[in-house]
This record gives sequence, structure tokens and C-alpha cells, in this order.
Amino acid sequence: MSTLEASGKVAPSYRSVRFPERQTLVEHRADGTLILRSARALPRIEQRSFADFIPGWAVQRGNTAAFCERDKNGAWRSLTWRELWRQVRAVAAALLDMGLNAQRPLMLLSGNSIEQAVLLLAAEYAGIPAAPVSPTYALMSKDFARLKAICDMVPPGAVFVQSVAPYARALAALNLKAVPVISVDDATKGQYTWDALTSSPLDETSRRAIERAHAAIDADDTARVLFTSGSTGLPKAVRLTYGNLGAVAAYYSDGFAWLLDAQPVFLDWLPWHHGLGGVLHLGRAIQFGATHYIDDGRPVPGMIERTVRNLREVSPTIFTSVPSAWTVLATELERDPQLAESLFAKASFFGYGGASMPVEVWKRIQNVAEKTIGERITFCTGLASTETSGMGTYCSWPTDTPGNIGTPALGSEVKLVPLEGGDGRYEIRMRGPNVFGGYIGQPDLTAAAFDDEGYFRFGDAVRLADPADPAQGMIFAGRTVEDFKLANGSWVRTGALRLALIDCCAPLLSDAVICGHDRDYLTALAWPNVAACERIAPELASLDVGALAAHPLVVAELSRRLSQQKAGGATLVIERLMLMAEPPSLDANEIADKGYVNQAITRARRAHLIDALYQTDPASNIAHSGASSRHANR
Repeated sequence: MSTLEASGKVAPSYRSVRFPERQTLVEHRADGTLILRSARALPRIEQRSFADFIPGWAVQRGNTAAFCERDKNGAWRSLTWRELWRQVRAVAAALLDMGLNAQRPLMLLSGNSIEQAVLLLAAEYAGIPAAPVSPTYALMSKDFARLKAICDMVPPGAVFVQSVAPYARALAALNLKAVPVISVDDATKGQYTWDALTSSPLDETSRRAIERAHAAIDADDTARVLFTSGSTGLPKAVRLTYGNLGAVAAYYSDGFAWLLDAQPVFLDWLPWHHGLGGVLHLGRAIQFGATHYIDDGRPVPGMIERTVRNLREVSPTIFTSVPSAWTVLATELERDPQLAESLFAKASFFGYGGASMPVEVWKRIQNVAEKTIGERITFCTGLASTETSGMGTYCSWPTDTPGNIGTPALGSEVKLVPLEGGDGRYEIRMRGPNVFGGYIGQPDLTAAAFDDEGYFRFGDAVRLADPADPAQGMIFAGRTVEDFKLANGSWVRTGALRLALIDCCAPLLSDAVICGHDRDYLTALAWPNVAACERIAPELASLDVGALAAHPLVVAELSRRLSQQKAGGATLVIERLMLMAEPPSLDANEIADKGYVNQAITRARRAHLIDALYQTDPASNIAHSGASSRHANR
């Protein structure tokens, strides 16, 4: 029974989502390990990958837009399904003419665009591995060490950039003398222009070459090479096969079949060089014949505003982003009824990934939903990784709070291994047809990534939503590698504590980093939710971020919030907190492209700020709970 029902109030209904009913089988082992799997097998489908769906949609929805993105003037430009199919075949023929094959893959250095979508799908249709790379490695690096390491692991047969000028230094550093370079804008002599690739008519010889290459594809052939974030070292090359992509498509054909009733509309920024954006979301758009709007926004200050602008114009069927974006969107939705009307108009459900959703943010968005459409919206999420093709567990049912990552998707098995500490946490592992076979050129890391039964180790911890019934789903309980101990030996569960802090200070923080390794007490570094902090007092509205973060009124309000932690029942509390004006750095790997803040790297890069938090007499810009004044400097 929910809290509302117990109080006599009627619980708000949720907008209907037509996911099929799931049954989860649970195996209990003597050592406390649990094995969870779906009671139903993964269905068989005709298509071997997402590109196989394009010809059908070119016939059925030929004149409707397949992809849309903003042009240089801010207007939407689009590519129809019929033209997408024509360009996919033309580009596939050109790639084959360049000599690209399983040993000579296509590498893409720039970000999401209509042209990149065509290239990824053309390579997929022709059996050519495609290796999209994070643009930050080519745009924000000084020595291009990571980009060079990637090219050593996966030597490219051709390289694509949206525009040559921004990538000129990176291209020169890679010394690609014999490697063709493809560009949409400002191509130089000897490089391939986009018009040249797409304008040539297909003759019968080219058609036969494409279809021969397509027919020769085997399930174990490499379809995509994705690279891990490299947050703990150089990126690892994840080889995803056609069998992996086919498993995702088969999963979609069962769980998301309702999307076939009408042409879906998606608006999405998530990068295609990661599993969630590049396999699940891009693949979903192709499989269900969607109109996919490429969002030019990002969940960072100065760019999230573009997402807000786009959501005013586009009403998506499903909208997914990272929790830091939802934090900002909650504020915008509360003050902009037009935005709320547009976002809620056609949304079947919302999604989040990359980190846990703060309860306070979830509640604020549900409050706006109730006011706007008279019902709540289900927030769906799961647990997956690049190594699992972006597919893993999924929670497709309404919950009273966020955090449930659901149960294994069709075809996947989850192993839950009890963790020491007696707090009900498990290490989660996975195997199934969606799980990759290994890292390219790194057999030692591949061996370490799997246990002796072939389950992939995520490095994540979970708890059971209902310990008496594992089929009720799992709650994400943080990265096991991020946990640390205080000087007294107490374990600090960073993930849970970060969420508790954000909720305690809501809506003033957009994200936080928990500090205190080998210290006597816990502190935190955090980034302000600027719009929320400005609302503390009228005089704060005109301040820059640095002045706002250090303003006495903001510090006092945060101190008041920190002093309430123990009143809320917390055993471990944050005793001091400093707001930071400098956003998390992509180039320094403080934040991943998906918006997840790397706690360890941020602590190391900002160690001087952590030292300031532990001074005997803290500076005036540091909020405190009142308890930390008794602590001596360590």
C-alpha cells in the first residue's frame, strides 16, 4: 500500500505504458548467490541488424522524415526515409570501393549528425565495422594520446569528420597518409566530399557488390567498435557483433512492439559512440521507422538551454536523458507551462540513465505532470554498459520512487553475488547474447572482465527492491570501485550518499562529489543549480556563477540543509560542502559524455579544494552542518 493510499487519498494514476508482462525466474545458490533470468526466451526475428529495417520503411514511410537536425541558421533540416535508403546504398558502395572491410574499419571522429547516421548504417549494411570515437579526444586534447591509442588498437581504413577545420590538428597528429578522409564541410584536396559519396548513381555492378557483402555477414562478424570512457586509463575497444545487435533488435521486437502502431518521434542527444545512444536509441529509431530529432543540447550549463528550446518544438514519444539534465528540466518545467505541455503531450514514458535519479527531482517532475495532464509519467531505467550493447536489466513499470533498475531483459541472465558488509548489497554480473566477446587486443583485460561462468562484471552494486521477492527488481547501490573508508574504518557507500545529499539540498545542487577517504568525517564538493540558487533572494539574480556559489545567503541556506541530515535519520552525514563555479571537465575525464561524474578523478583533480574543506577554520564559502567545528585538521 502506498503512502497516499494509507492516508486516505487517491494515488495519482500513471499514463498507460503497454509493455508486456514479465515473469522472472530466480535460482538460489547455497553461497547466497542469486541467478535471475526471464521466463521467456528471446524471440527470433528475420533481421540480423538495424540496417535491415531500412528498406521496408523506405517503402512504407518514404516521404516522412527519418532524421532531423538544426542547420547553421537554427532551422530544422531533414532526411526522408526514401532518401536515407538511397544514401545508405550509395555510401555503402563508396566504402566498398575504398577497400573497407572487416580488417579496414570506418572510424568516425565527430559527433551525432544526419551524415554520421547514414555512414553508420551504410557500414552496418555492407558488413564494415564502424568505430565512432568521442569527439573530445580530437577536439579538446593537447597531445591526442587517447586518440592515437585508439588508432593503434583499431587501425582505420577511412576516417570521417563532419568538418575538417576543427579536426585538422587531430588528423595531422594521426599521420593518416594512406587513409581516406571523408568530410561534409571544407574538405581539402585529396579528401572525399559528402556530395561525392552520395550523388553518384548506383549501377548494377555496385548494387550486386553491396548485396554480396550484405549476404556474407555472419553473426560473429564485427558490426561496431565502441570505446569505454577511459576514466581509469586508456580507452578499451569493445567489439560488438551482428549477433549482439540482433539480440537488441529481437528484444525490441517483443517489448516495444507497440511503437509500430504510429510513427514515433524521438528527440535525443545521447552520443552514438556509447551503447545507450549509439545502439539502443539509434537502433530503436531505425527499427520502428521513427522521426529522430538530433538534439544539439547537452546536460551542461550553456547547452541544456538548447534541449529546452527543442522540447518546446518537439513532443517526443519517449524522452530519455541523464539525471543532471532532468534536474535542470525540473526547474524549467515548473516555470514554463508551454514547455510542460509540449514534453508531456505525447510522451509514453520517460527514461534516465548514467546515474541515479534524485527522489526530489522525480517528485518535482511528477508534480508538473499532474498539473499539466492530470496523471503521472512512468520513469523507466535499467543497468547496462557498452560491453552489454546498452541492453541489460530494465524496469518498465511505475514505481513510487526512482532507482529500481528492474529485472533481466529477455535473453539476459543476471548473477548477484553477495558483498561483504552485511548491508544487503550484491555485486551484479551478466551474460547473454547481448554481451560482448572481449576487448580488442587486450586478452588480459578481457579475462578479468568475466568470471569463471562467463558472466560480465559491471563493477556495480545493487540491492533487491524486495529481499523476499527478487522478481520485484533491483535498486542501484553505487559503483563498487567508488566506495571508500573513513579513518575509523567505516565504509562510505558513495552512490547512496551522493543521492541523499542532493535530495537534502534540493533543488540547490546539480551534482556532487563525496570526499573523506581516510579522513575523520565526510565533506563534499558540489555544483550549483544556478536557477534554483538565484531564487533564494532577489539580489542573487544578477551574479555570475563564482559570486553566486560563494554568496553568504547561498552558503547559509546550504548550511541549514546540512544541519537537517541527522534529523532525517542519516547515520553518515556530510559535514562541510563547497560549491564550485568551474563545471566538470570533459577533457580531464571528470565527466563522461553521458553526464556521469567520475568521483575519483574529480577528487584527484580538485584535491586542493578538498584540503580547504578540512582546514580547522574553514573559509566563508564553505557550508557546514555545525558538527564539523569540533574536528581538528587532518
